[in-house]
Amino acid sequence: MTIQLSPDALQGPIPGMSLTKEPGSVPWERPTQLTTVDEAVDFYEERILDFSSEDSFLKAIDNGISIERLAELLGVSGTMNGIHNLDVSILINPYLRELMRYVAESANVEYIDSYREEEKKDKVPYRFVRQFIQDSLSEESQESPMMEEEVPMQKGLMAKQSLPTMEVEEDVAKEEGVQ
Repeated sequence: MTIQLSPDALQGPIPGMSLTKEPGSVPWERPTQLTTVDEAVDFYEERILDFSSEDSFLKAIDNGISIERLAELLGVSGTMNGIHNLDVSILINPYLRELMRYVAESANVEYIDSYREEEKKDKVPYRFVRQFIQDSLSEESQESPMMEEEVPMQKGLMAKQSLPTMEVEEDVAKEEGVQ
């Protein structure tokens, strides 16, 4: 039994490969640029309120991306790029969300704050659905009387479904003299 390896499987990093590069060559190996919450708030405030980035931000909100996701995206990308650490990202998230809400409201753009909140708005509690179904079924049974004569259903794969005939059509035909 021979094992066939695809050439793509051999293209990954080998163990110890990260030790061959100079330490600090990637962003997460260097100290962060911003170390306090105040510095990070000032950094993001300048970028969010800038007119050039505001347009793309408002387009994203208008296309249905939630404020919560955008703030999370900014925090994670700032951490990945070495701007600040994850703790600062978590601490500035509420501020970023509030700042984004302010920008969206000042531009008269409707926004989705959180997808979870949006899902809760659309849900109807089960007890209301159940009560509505019971009410509609009881009204239907009172308004439309059941047919007196039920035709037995034919069974089988190729059975032709027959519709019940209405006696009213036969009575009208007899009155007009058509037989």
